[in-house]
Amino acid sequence: MNKNKSLAIRSEENSVCFTGHRIISTTEIPKIRRRLQQVIRDCYGNGYRWFICGGALGFDTLAALEILELKREYPDIGLYLAIPCADQASRWNDADRTIYDRICDQADDRVILSERYFNGCMHIRNQFMVRHAAVCVCYLRRFAGGTGYTVRYALSCHRKIINLCNTESGCPARIKEPSWNYIFTSPFVYENVRIARSIPFPAAAGTKWKHIRLRYSGKRLSGKTAYRNR
Repeated sequence: MNKNKSLAIRSEENSVCFTGHRIISTTEIPKIRRRLQQVIRDCYGNGYRWFICGGALGFDTLAALEILELKREYPDIGLYLAIPCADQASRWNDADRTIYDRICDQADDRVILSERYFNGCMHIRNQFMVRHAAVCVCYLRRFAGGTGYTVRYALSCHRKIINLCNTESGCPARIKEPSWNYIFTSPFVYENVRIARSIPFPAAAGTKWKHIRLRYSGKRLSGKTAYRNR
């Protein structure tokens, strides 16, 4: 239940979710927080009022803290936590648990998807966030791990994706653009392969990327992501 009764009713159309790597260089954090603040402002200007975070360490925590900070300026935005399991922070150090507890206390709403950790609960949380949002804001340096999985899933669900990783960060994920708000169009289906074509922004060093190919087998992602030059 929403703590703030003045908040808009949450829906997929007015919600944004966040996903990103847990390990982030301390030198990158100030730049990421500035980009987070800007993208949250931009989303607010476009009518989005709910922001969904998974409560994990790293990028999730940075995103949640920025949302709480901007609530002072925009009191009608809501932080919604999608927590994969009730014992998510049980093995964290004291400092991280203190921040996590503060985020949980100040969140406007939250859902706990499982009472205990089990193999796959993080993927369920990631899918839940994507299904309940129209936009996925990510910090994606590489198509690997939970963040890569979530971005692939978001593309397959026709979500708009905004990546806060830029050329200065040296992204090996081949999303190399001078503009940090690199956006993908919705993917379309070609036989058993999903292909997501990117908006052709001017690319760094004259390199442009034609598309990202995502292979599926039934409902499960398989194969590798391929990057092709124009």
